Amino acid sequence: MSDHLQRARHLPLLVLAGALVAVGARAQSDYPQRGDERGPPPRQFADPDRAANAARRATGGRVLGVQGSDRDGQPGYRVRILQPDGRVRSLHYDADSGAVRD
Repeated sequence: MSDHLQRARHLPLLVLAGALVAVGARAQSDYPQRGDERGPPPRQFADPDRAANAARRATGGRVLGVQGSDRDGQPGYRVRILQPDGRVRSLHYDADSGAVRD
């Protein structure tokens, strides 16, 4: 097989890898940074990293984004998860208890 054909055979893999990198960079850009004013006031369990880790452990999925939010008057974080079956799920991380709920 010629050198040109071998390179052309690898092109779809390179395009796919580039698309995955671009999607990952986009997901990270939505992640609130420390000191970001969108998040709730500091609490015992109020940390976007803890919210992401708790949601990841609860679902086995990949974190797409974390955003400060209130639910029923309880401060916390909204965590978007890509589940292993391909569905996107939105969970609430309770900043007071550290619990993850639908």
